[in-house]
Amino acid sequence: MDLPRGVHGPDVERDLRESMARGHPSHALLDAWTAIGGFAEQRTTVLAELLQAAASVSADRASAAIVDPDALAFAVVDARGRARRVGAQFAAWVGDPADSVDCGDLARRARAEGRAIGMARTTHHGVLAMLALGGVAAAGWRNLPEGLGQHPGPSDILLVVFAPSRSKALALRTAEALGLTPLEARLAAALLVEPSLESAARSLGVGRETAKDALAGALRKTGARRAQNLVGRLIDLSCNVPAFEEAPGGALGLSPSERAVAARLAVGDTADEAAKALGLRPGTVKAYRRSAFGKLGIARARDLRRLMTEAGELDRLASAEEVALAPVAEAALRIFIDSRGRNVACLDYGPASAGAVVLMHGYSTGRTAPPPLLKALRARGRRVVVPQRPGFGLTTPATIDYVATAADDMALVLDGLGCDGADLLARDGGVACALEFGQRYPGCVRTPVLLNPRMPRDAARDSRGPMTAVALMLLNHPSLIEPLCAMAARQLGADVQTGVLRRLLSSSAADLACFRSPAVAERLIADIRHLGGRSSAGLIAELRLFALGWRPPPAHQGPRWRIVLSGDIAPAVPTTIWEDLADGPPLILQGAGLLAQFTHAEALAALFHT
Repeated sequence: MDLPRGVHGPDVERDLRESMARGHPSHALLDAWTAIGGFAEQRTTVLAELLQAAASVSADRASAAIVDPDALAFAVVDARGRARRVGAQFAAWVGDPADSVDCGDLARRARAEGRAIGMARTTHHGVLAMLALGGVAAAGWRNLPEGLGQHPGPSDILLVVFAPSRSKALALRTAEALGLTPLEARLAAALLVEPSLESAARSLGVGRETAKDALAGALRKTGARRAQNLVGRLIDLSCNVPAFEEAPGGALGLSPSERAVAARLAVGDTADEAAKALGLRPGTVKAYRRSAFGKLGIARARDLRRLMTEAGELDRLASAEEVALAPVAEAALRIFIDSRGRNVACLDYGPASAGAVVLMHGYSTGRTAPPPLLKALRARGRRVVVPQRPGFGLTTPATIDYVATAADDMALVLDGLGCDGADLLARDGGVACALEFGQRYPGCVRTPVLLNPRMPRDAARDSRGPMTAVALMLLNHPSLIEPLCAMAARQLGADVQTGVLRRLLSSSAADLACFRSPAVAERLIADIRHLGGRSSAGLIAELRLFALGWRPPPAHQGPRWRIVLSGDIAPAVPTTIWEDLADGPPLILQGAGLLAQFTHAEALAALFHT
């Protein structure tokens, strides 16, 4: 739909409704960019309702999800419950599904309802979260159980176990991401399955005092109060969950009162602490605890945390129309804990001995370093670090001043990595956090660069493409930010995102040529899913920041910045907004667009001195 500029009345509303109903709402919105500004100006409430309706249409479904392959196990059973294919991991964790009462019950429910979530007893007397999917419901998982050698037929049932806590490799990677030593990491992983510190020490072949010292070190580094909290943090992160989330009511079969008590115990409360928080008597809490443990077949609070987190994540995966395996890690994931107990995540490409260059992600892409820029920086002997801002990816949202929190997070990352300073490349909406970091920590910033920085609300700008048109709409109408983000969060499927990105990149021939590479498209889509697939908190916070009038801080309080603009998308209207903090006139990258990090990597890398 390419509506004529200046048409704002009922025709636009009708066409927009029809386009959203016919196809993907995101595509319809971008196709209507020539008229969307005027329509938003006159019919803000109507547009908000359209966006909310588009989000609610699939409110019970997550359109795409990414999962670590080490967390999964698969089996396929036929209509009679006989095993057709059983993956090695499934066999190790659960055994033969034909011999499992739990598998049989879930398979029968899936045949009747399309899908079913529950628990399955393991070969070692444990309990794991399991999903059963009928033929149609399993469509989103069609590319995953390749190791089985056969996809489910129309009458088959796909059984999926999600148990990152049972993967020693995944547990160790998560513990190492938290900065634990090898012994601390091994102990933390052992505590996921061992009932006590003593048994964990025996399993590792170390003495109790050695294990006790290792536990103390792990608690100190992660800010955990006790072993149960350490295990909980490990479980959440191995599930790719930034913080504990209570499992949906039907996933575990608990009553509302049992779920409320279970949620308090799962985050580390004692019975007395849970009673105080819930306004109950300690005896009542203990009674609910007994009944919940009995239903779940467990005896420890840490198992409760594990089941609630894994069942909750499995429920989210069950709703996905498209499930993809996480790509092989190119960099070390690091998680730092701030003074308030928040997670602050980053990717560290190393080597540790090299001078650091911090690459800040954009609103939706840039979680990983673009390979051309990474190669160019490494050729110059640089260490590349990509932090995740508050509310993006695995970093906990900010509860106070957003830009101050983001700046403090960056300082925490550099300190945690042992860097006494770094060069900095910021782009898009990350400009506000980058400038705040420069203000608060000027000694940590060496060569700072702003690439295509987001303009403040009152800056002059033209509207030459869909991206600028939508940005202007949100700047002028902050009430549309949350419904637009809610709609976008439900449209993370590869086909939708491919269409969205192609539209956004349409202003630059170089961008479109770059995007034709399947590897580039897959990377950008994976970045979008990782940064905003679980929460839009960070994106909403930054969009609101600009809509509410953010402006650059005074330059004399921070470093001088190099301003770099892509020629294909540079504002046609001159602006002096960056003059007070720039080290000179902007550098124009001729022929570059939004993907300058891919297409003009050498020019960007050359800005940073070795």
